[in-house]
Amino acid sequence: MKLTIAYLFSILYLSAGAPTHDERIIGGGIASPGQFPYIVSLTENNRHFCSGFIYSEKWVVTTASCIVGKIASNLKVITGQLDFTTPDPHEEIHPVYRIVPFSEYDATNQLHDLALLQLTNNISYVTPDGVYFINYNEVDLTNPEAIIMGWGAYQEGGFESIRLRYATTAIQNEMDCGDYTGSDFQLATMICTNAATTTSATAGAPCQYDQGSPLVQYINSKPTVVGVMSKNRGCSVDQSSVYTRLSVYYSWFLKTAGQQELDNTTVTTPEPGITNTNPVTTEESVVTTVTEPAVTTVETEPAVTTAGTEEDSI
Repeated sequence: MKLTIAYLFSILYLSAGAPTHDERIIGGGIASPGQFPYIVSLTENNRHFCSGFIYSEKWVVTTASCIVGKIASNLKVITGQLDFTTPDPHEEIHPVYRIVPFSEYDATNQLHDLALLQLTNNISYVTPDGVYFINYNEVDLTNPEAIIMGWGAYQEGGFESIRLRYATTAIQNEMDCGDYTGSDFQLATMICTNAATTTSATAGAPCQYDQGSPLVQYINSKPTVVGVMSKNRGCSVDQSSVYTRLSVYYSWFLKTAGQQELDNTTVTTPEPGITNTNPVTTEESVVTTVTEPAVTTVETEPAVTTAGTEEDSI
């Protein structure tokens, strides 16, 4: 992001009762350069509102609840960013060309909460620790700990963070997810997390502005995204959060954005406690746990047909 824009951001934050570096994802720590090269910030009119992750040079994955009802020409994807107030070495701004929400997205209970963003120009990869994509796969329950990251608020109703932060949480393999029961949580297409069950020193939970952020496990010593942040009720570490289970949508990803490459680069050493001695196979053999609904890609340009009322926060 250009220095002038960053400067205007800092003035805006200060005049509005700006968030400090502590107003962020609940718990956890501050991300270091290159730690999460795949996360992106989604901005509307130059202000962060959701996150996503790099699927390929041309495509970014986020949630439908983040982008339904928005106009592609108003959106930008920022790669290589850590701090909103100062330019980062590998930071790039990518205008959004096309918004593709999953066709069966249900705004009532946020079922199938998934979307792809096609960019107008390719992302410049800086490997291995600058800007890069991340492979996705099915959850590995043999080691339920996972990492979340984003620019979320410190408390309910707070401002977005100005620094990228991360936290450790634990994946729950149960039919209900905290207060989410029945149609609000479907294990086949959703993932439940709760930080209360992890002993990690970086335990934490997502908050507003963390929607669309990737849920990452280390599988075969490589970071692998298994879900994207969809919803929660409150920002407490005791509250459960719901993520969209990515492996279910393999056919849709393939049809819409093409086959994802396999990451063969050297990766950053994982956070303590995020290791896996029972690796899952690569993305080419992703386990599909349910029959995927029929896909009809929505390609409205420049506007996207609203599938339901978009939630500003969870």
